[in-house]
Amino acid sequence: MSMVANTTLNGLKILVTRPEQQAQALCDAITNNGGEAIVFPVIDIATLPVKDWMPSRLDRYGMLIFVSRNAVSLFVEALSESISEQIQLVAVGDGTADTIRSYGLKVAIQPDSIAGSEGLLAMPALHDVAGKTIAIVKGKGGRELLADSLIARGANIAYIEVYERVISSPSASQRQQALTSDCIVCTSVAGVENLCQILGEDIKILLDKPLVVVSERIKTVADKLGFQRIMVTDDVSDAEIMRQLTEMEY
Repeated sequence: MSMVANTTLNGLKILVTRPEQQAQALCDAITNNGGEAIVFPVIDIATLPVKDWMPSRLDRYGMLIFVSRNAVSLFVEALSESISEQIQLVAVGDGTADTIRSYGLKVAIQPDSIAGSEGLLAMPALHDVAGKTIAIVKGKGGRELLADSLIARGANIAYIEVYERVISSPSASQRQQALTSDCIVCTSVAGVENLCQILGEDIKILLDKPLVVVSERIKTVADKLGFQRIMVTDDVSDAEIMRQLTEMEY
């Protein structure tokens, strides 16, 4: 394969490791740009019992922060009451914001440019939170940066954990197809770690393939796991992932 920058993907096979529920838009973009998307979710989303997380009163919160599309869907669809317009709904990125709006709800705050916790914490509206009670709607576990930063700014934080991430169990044929990819996209630390665990010794076949990740934190983990060519996007959006895929050298 020639070492030239592509303006389209020219038939390249791109391994998409996102959970299946979150992969379609990126896969469509890859196809529309002349590539072949190999859908290979390495994380499954397991819903948690509603009785274990449903708050008795929503009106105790002045703000609900949703950290993913799944967090929005699972939370809103389980509600037996409407969300008061007095509660500010906050999205960590464009995809999450779009999902909130798909339920006819208003997004009060979302990052202007950089998606993710860092972009959200840079928003002026999240600097003036002293004394506010905020719920973060999320999956079980994960980073503490958002909560820790808001607590440091004087907010009272509660977690509403509506799902958990579990490692996927792809078939032997799916694993073999994954090994034919020309490039890999991983958008979480768990994604990189699970990919290596699922493929076992066969991961060596992919370690010299370009790996696109969405943060320096993921890059650090991938580097330790042996990946040789790691590119970090400027933000977590599908548009930025596609820019990296179409402009980098193969």
